[in-house]
Amino acid sequence: MSRPKVGAIGALILVSFILTAVATFTKNWIVWNTGFFSYSVGVVPYNQVTIFIERNFKNWFFILNRPSWFLASAIMMYISFALFFPLFLIYFHASYKVHHHGCCHSIRHSFNGISLICSLVVMLEAVAFILMAVNSSSYMNVFFPDLGSSAYIALSSAIVATIAMSLSGHVARHHCH
Repeated sequence: MSRPKVGAIGALILVSFILTAVATFTKNWIVWNTGFFSYSVGVVPYNQVTIFIERNFKNWFFILNRPSWFLASAIMMYISFALFFPLFLIYFHASYKVHHHGCCHSIRHSFNGISLICSLVVMLEAVAFILMAVNSSSYMNVFFPDLGSSAYIALSSAIVATIAMSLSGHVARHHCH
């Protein structure tokens, strides 16, 4: 009974990793329209908007420096992306043990570790989304910015990681005796 659940945990972790990678490395966190043109900003690379504004709007004397909340959101997304690598290692170890020995008491802390790392990913991505959602309207008052698709992809990744966290906790509590 626990082997299909362990496989589901792996599938959920993989889906959450793909969504986190897409959200972190695409540039649609904040979008704004200026008539016929649409512009967007991502968290990677961190300084791309300053270069864009300096090149294209030299007559405006307007240099945009990203505020500290944007830096905090970027760092949270980088950390949540990096947390998936130890998460994969712990998952592969636990799934190997379950496949060869069944779900025994000795791997209970592996599933608890999966739950812990998933909860960290959820918290970091949720706080990054909240920071962007609250502060995006004051990012560039001239252009009327809005949240882009990357922010919502990060939110959906946090939701998938929440399901993986819950399922992993369930397996640790009820199947690893």
